[in-house]
Amino acid sequence: MLEGASPLSDRETCTCGSGRAFLRYLITLLLLAAGAPLLTIAHLFRNNLFRRDNFTYFCQILLLLSTAGTISMCFDSSEQERFDAFEFIVLIPLPTRSMLFMISAHDSIAMYLAIEPQSLCFYVMAASKRKSEFSTEAGSKYLILGAFSSGILLFGYDRTTTDI
Repeated sequence: MLEGASPLSDRETCTCGSGRAFLRYLITLLLLAAGAPLLTIAHLFRNNLFRRDNFTYFCQILLLLSTAGTISMCFDSSEQERFDAFEFIVLIPLPTRSMLFMISAHDSIAMYLAIEPQSLCFYVMAASKRKSEFSTEAGSKYLILGAFSSGILLFGYDRTTTDI
């Protein structure tokens, strides 16, 4: 899995029929499955920070299925465009976990804490094309706007209650 992070490897983009692509699928699904215990961790929090009901579980399962579909489409599009999507595959589990927390959030602070790791991964994804000036510019602008919006949210929570 760390092969894609190595700048010294002179490998070509894997096709879906090869063993490496299957291994990537398997590792990604295992990372998503590692986030599944987070579905049952909600009862450990006090003060109604997260909610647990059937609709929340349904939405979380729907999110996991759509994430698996997104990963499969990412492999298909990376083949067609000859774009190595290694960073995307590594970064997808953290926003997925954050979205799982955001679905079950019952408090504004819990929702804020779920949004922040998600946005950090999206900053990296926006600036993922290393040779493109537009990608670097998009990543830096996204980071600045995210910092401002995070500050506005925290100042707003300071003056109001965080109950939803």
